[in-house]
Amino acid sequence: MNDSKSKEEVIEILKKHKISNYQIYKLEQWLKDFNSQVKGNSLTTGFKIMDNNVVDYSKLQFKNTPSYLVNCRLTSFLLVRNIINTNCKPDNTDTYLAFDLEEINNNSELSMTKQDKLNYATLFNWIPLDNAKTLKQHINKIESKLKERNIYIDDSKGISLINVYLHSPFDNARFVGHTGVLIDNGKELLFIEKYGPYAPFQATKFNSRDELKKYLLSRSDLYGGDDELEPIIFENYKVIKTK
Repeated sequence: MNDSKSKEEVIEILKKHKISNYQIYKLEQWLKDFNSQVKGNSLTTGFKIMDNNVVDYSKLQFKNTPSYLVNCRLTSFLLVRNIINTNCKPDNTDTYLAFDLEEINNNSELSMTKQDKLNYATLFNWIPLDNAKTLKQHINKIESKLKERNIYIDDSKGISLINVYLHSPFDNARFVGHTGVLIDNGKELLFIEKYGPYAPFQATKFNSRDELKKYLLSRSDLYGGDDELEPIIFENYKVIKTK
């Protein structure tokens, strides 16, 4: 999301789906700060066709470090904060959200209300696996925990949250290793994400959830050791439905 034309297209879609002016304003501010620190012509303009579902930002260079670091979870929550409810009982033993919470607490650009912070932590908390060993058992454990946390996402406006749960055998847990917001725009699906803390904000068009799933699973950074089970992709609080 670099050139004005593509940004305007995305913003119009956000407005159409009732994303508030404040949310859009904050997204634009984050975009402006990040893009302004990228050197030269490292960022492409407009929508481009991907090669084998792969996007490569390894050669991205910066003039200076962005003023504040925004990751995928902070970006997604900004866009869905008004359609999410939880029981507001976060698991404070979760170590995977330490970076996020530090940034929220210490940077005014990322600050949240107490209610939003509780919803944020509860939504993205890790999922302890206990005795779950198989992929199906992992899925059941995630579904059970999300239900226990009373997580509700109002998808009536065509907006849903896509969470990619990765496996940590060391911690015996699943955690949200990547996330983005999916908007059903009628003729196509629009997926909005922050590709990584040091990678751009990105909007991608898909014809189906199958295409989205293939794209997400093509990321090499989602895979670790041989003892890890494969990533699990959820749409809201259910495994993403594909054909």
